[in-house]
Amino acid sequence: MSKQIIYNPEARQRLLQGINAVARAASVTLGSAGPAVMIQHRTDGIIPIFTRDGVTVANSIVMEDRIADLGARMLRDVAGSVSREVGDGTTTAIVLAQSLAVEALKCVAAGFHPLQLQKGMEVALILVEQHLKKTAVTASTDDWVEKITLVASKGEAGVGKLLKQALAELGEAGTLTFQLGNGREDQLEIVEGIHYEQGFLSPYFITDKTRAEAVLERPYILLYDREISDFMELVPILEEVAAEGRPLLVIAEAVAEKALTGLLLNHVRGIFKVVAVKPPGFGDNRINRLSDLALLTGGTAILEGHAMRLEDVSLAQLGQAQRAVIAEGSTTIVGAVGARESVNTRIAALRAELALVRARKPGEGSATGNLHESEELEQRISVLSGKTGTFNVGGITDMEIKERLVRIENAYLSAKAALEEGVLPGGGVGLLRCMVALEAVIAENAEQQQGITIVKHALGAPLRQLLSNCGLNSEEVLMRLSSQADPAFAIDMQLLNYGHFLDIGVIDPVKVVRMALRNAVSVVATLISSETVIMDVPDLSIMADFSPEWAAATREDPRL
Repeated sequence: MSKQIIYNPEARQRLLQGINAVARAASVTLGSAGPAVMIQHRTDGIIPIFTRDGVTVANSIVMEDRIADLGARMLRDVAGSVSREVGDGTTTAIVLAQSLAVEALKCVAAGFHPLQLQKGMEVALILVEQHLKKTAVTASTDDWVEKITLVASKGEAGVGKLLKQALAELGEAGTLTFQLGNGREDQLEIVEGIHYEQGFLSPYFITDKTRAEAVLERPYILLYDREISDFMELVPILEEVAAEGRPLLVIAEAVAEKALTGLLLNHVRGIFKVVAVKPPGFGDNRINRLSDLALLTGGTAILEGHAMRLEDVSLAQLGQAQRAVIAEGSTTIVGAVGARESVNTRIAALRAELALVRARKPGEGSATGNLHESEELEQRISVLSGKTGTFNVGGITDMEIKERLVRIENAYLSAKAALEEGVLPGGGVGLLRCMVALEAVIAENAEQQQGITIVKHALGAPLRQLLSNCGLNSEEVLMRLSSQADPAFAIDMQLLNYGHFLDIGVIDPVKVVRMALRNAVSVVATLISSETVIMDVPDLSIMADFSPEWAAATREDPRL
């Protein structure tokens, strides 16, 4: 395939067009007062998507100009990375990236060396991160979670109380899943649950495309420690499960391509609902993990050396649960039906074994081996002891519920991030206060100094965008903030209240702000250091004689 080569400055100008387009669309959602964005659904006849989430807006934009779309993709990657790491701060990352990109490309056009600018920006990033950690308030109080979630959920007070309850009962390491509710009110359910880091074997198992998850209601659970090589081995138990009108979760060491294809075909066609995943743990530890899962779910693990063949498995050997949610990299089983007394006995035995491992004297086994053994026992105890929560998001219409679900999930992740690294003044004030960390810095040369200046200027971009979204006079607010030496002095833009950020409830998690800036600097450094763009030239001749109407009528593709 032939290639198209685009050189600078044209390449950077077209990349910047895509960056500005995405930033302009997404930045309006920043803050509690920010308006929403309506996105047409890709399928005709389905209601549009209504969102105040920056990453959702960014992911919906595809530019006609393929070079501009590369720039847009950079911002999509920034927002997606922040969303995966901390859940919130996606729009902040987009605003920061655009500000950095505009100023950095101006400097490159003026003759500054890109790599020297990049070094200066990285120096500034390190100093700002150090300042954020140094000034963070880490002594958490009971009302922290409610205040943080109030900001992240765009001002929904009731959500904060439920999320506070979830964190109190599940702990920071607990698992809380979110789903569409059936009523107007939000509901929180805390049940015994299992969570481990293994996802579905194929994305074709996904049942909820919006959240990229496979959801099974009241599933049976098959536990098998070997490879399932033939689909026909599963047919007898699949027929029994299908007769009950329930789905099947297959947890097996491996599923061969031949067997996996059979499962996928029947799943996609709706003949029965099934999802295949791997068990937790690695190597020899997986047998113990399967035994733990069998105890939790009330089933029997079909282990090597077991007299029973896979074809002979019946419903009596299967575990059961209220719900299973399988994502790309995790499996959550809610409401397992295993006897709690047996589980508590297993936990007590594992705790006793763990105490023996920790009591070993130097020389009794290798230090590394003892560490791995204790970590494995701790993880097994955690899985057996764990609780799982389900947050049912309420609302009047599906459009409203889906929009609220994204905001509430982001609020929960934002609260967890705050408990991890502390908080700072919200509303962009915390980043603005970081300018003092860069004022006295003297770089190695003028070009690196300019890189520091670029970051310093960008630190005020989120605050300026928030003031614009609220319709406030930015000069007046900035003057009032700069007149106060107290770094905790902030503004509530909705009520126009000034004061200590904890008192007025304008709070940002340090980790969210830090990751937003880190990802923004990283992508802009890549942008300015790229001198040439090379792209494939699509061959449009293959579609020359293609008639969509004829293909739809005949269900044939003339290109074949």
